[in-house]
Amino acid sequence: MRSMTLGVVALAGVALLSGCAGSPDDQAAGGQTGGSAEAPVSSSAESATTSPATAEATTKTPVGPIATKVAKAPSKAVASDLSQLRQLGITLDAGVLIDVADDGLDRYLAVGKGGSVDFTGTGRTDATMMALKAAPVVERNRILLKPPFWNEEVSDGYCVADTSGAALRLEQCVKGRTTQIWEVIPAGDSGQFELRGAYGILRVSEGRLTTGESGRTGMQTITYAG
Repeated sequence: MRSMTLGVVALAGVALLSGCAGSPDDQAAGGQTGGSAEAPVSSSAESATTSPATAEATTKTPVGPIATKVAKAPSKAVASDLSQLRQLGITLDAGVLIDVADDGLDRYLAVGKGGSVDFTGTGRTDATMMALKAAPVVERNRILLKPPFWNEEVSDGYCVADTSGAALRLEQCVKGRTTQIWEVIPAGDSGQFELRGAYGILRVSEGRLTTGESGRTGMQTITYAG
């Protein structure tokens, strides 16, 4: 009796232990109840690999339109329009005498001692030879008075400049200097003209420039080689 009872008890214990251990299916499914499943880990070789499209996008830099250099054409030198003066018979770009018209005297604009310029010339000399050149301005009928004798070996040459006094002065040409720019004002259609400088229209009284209100203003060019 005792032997049979012990056998029954032993079989019951084995069944109980088998139930606690769980079935093989449960073990294959992931271990003990309540445990968390581990996430799959990708291989390092796969994560380091970059697709060809991505590599191309990261290495190429967008390029905009290529700027084309265009050489600028040299700007044309500005020069006053003297066409009206030529039509009136005023001699330009050549040696001339500047004479006071209708005064009955042979008094020409001349360079004197110390660079003074006045109507003191009485003949055709280096001192009385003048030349009317287009001034480097956009306004019409603007000239530079450049005595040829003083411009043969000088880079910019010499110009006759207006002054606040009666006599004028010979000085080295400076581009844009207003006292060296003269306006030639036609006085009729006979080739006569007036010279207006920075200090007004030139007036000649008794063979000399004057600052007064009297005096002659009409002038003319006479060919130097005549």
